[in-house]
Parts: sequence; structure tokens; C-alpha cells
Amino acid sequence: MDTSGSGALSDNAELAGNVASARAIPLPTDFASLYPFDIVKTPHNRRLLEHNQKLKEMFLDLVAYQNANPAHPNPLSRNEIDHEIEVEREIAKKKKRFRAQLAIVKTAFRDSVMKTREEKQQTAEAKKENDALVLQLHNLKYEEESLKKEISAARNYDHKYTKLPLIPVEEFLEQFPDCKDLSERELMSARIEHEYKDRVKLEECRQEKLKQKQLLIAEVKKRKEDLGKLDESVEKFIEAGIPIETALAKE
Repeated sequence: MDTSGSGALSDNAELAGNVASARAIPLPTDFASLYPFDIVKTPHNRRLLEHNQKLKEMFLDLVAYQNANPAHPNPLSRNEIDHEIEVEREIAKKKKRFRAQLAIVKTAFRDSVMKTREEKQQTAEAKKENDALVLQLHNLKYEEESLKKEISAARNYDHKYTKLPLIPVEEFLEQFPDCKDLSERELMSARIEHEYKDRVKLEECRQEKLKQKQLLIAEVKKRKEDLGKLDESVEKFIEAGIPIETALAKE
């Protein structure tokens, strides 16, 4: 049995379910309370979102640190100078980590774009295959309906064999007990074959009787002709005997 169609249907159903579930997420009316992780479901986009959130936190941390440690316009004391050096060093570290995280975000973004393109391609291919399967299903249903109509027409057809003057089944089985185990179709075929053989015999008998009839008709015709000739001979004989009868009467 070919399971490729069922496998494709299950994959398409899963993909359609993911799309439907994504569409089913209601959009918030208050975007201030929007939590992106409630909407983003695909792994590559979640990774991108996580790295982006981390980048945002690092940026806010850098800004907060700079705001908390503003540059001294003219540091004079040793403590002020050391503090300025430490602040600049810390800011440099935070900027370095920020740039590194930004590179990670760019890489994750490129990966997400590629994955999204692959998913779109897979979705298009799955949709194409699903459409083909749906069309095939419609064709099968149409073929099923056509076959049902043909079967119904065949069952309701006024077959000539149903009107044949066959002998009853009971009588047939009495004559041919070896046919008791036959199926209904085989039994009907046997009865029709029996009727055919009987009709062939009757036709042969009819033809024989017809030949006899033709012979009798020919013989009767011949005898009629013979009788006609005999009548003519008798009339001639009678006519020939009239003078003799007249002569005898005179004597």
C-alpha cells in the first residue's frame, strides 16, 4: 500500500495547524503589554528575539551606566582621575560586548531570513502538493459517484434473461442435484444453458417435423395429380364405351 500520500497529508496538516495556530493568536489592543515571545513561535525567530532582547538590555545598561557616571569636565584629584579612567574602561568593555552582541544579532538575523525563505518554499511546495491531493480526492469522489450510478443502472436494468420462461429453481435442482452448491449467478447461468439446450432440441425437432410436413405435402400433391390423371382416363374410358353401350341397346 502506498503511504506517501498519507504522509504528505499528515505533514501538510501539521503545517496548516501551525499556520492556523499562529493566526489564532489575538493581537493585543494595548501594545504596551505586548510580550513578543507569545507571538514568535519558530525556533530561529525566537533565538533572534532572545539575542535582540539581550542587545537591548546591554544598550540600556550602557546608557544607564553613562547617565549614572557622566564625564567630569575637569578632573583634578587623583580619585577623580582614577574614577574617570575606570568609567571609560567600563564603558569600553560594555561597548565591546555590545558590538559583539550586535554581530551575533546580525548573524541570527541572516539565519532567520534564510530559514524564513526555506519555510516559505516548503510551505509553497506543501501547498502545491496539498492542492494536488485535494484535486485527486475530488477526482476519486467523482469517479466513485460515477461508478455508483453505473452499478445502480446495471442493477435496475431490465435484463432479458429475467423474462425467459425458465423452469422453477426447485424443479431444476430436482433434475440436476449436483447444482445445489452453485452460487446464484452460476445457478442462473446453468438454468439459462439448460433452457438453451432444450430450445435447440425443440428447434431440431421442429425442423424435422417441418421436413416431414414438406414431404407429406409433396406426396399429397403427387397423389392429387395422379387422381386427376385417373379421372381423365375414366372419363375417356366412359366416353369410349358409349357407342358400345348404344349398340348393345339396339340389339
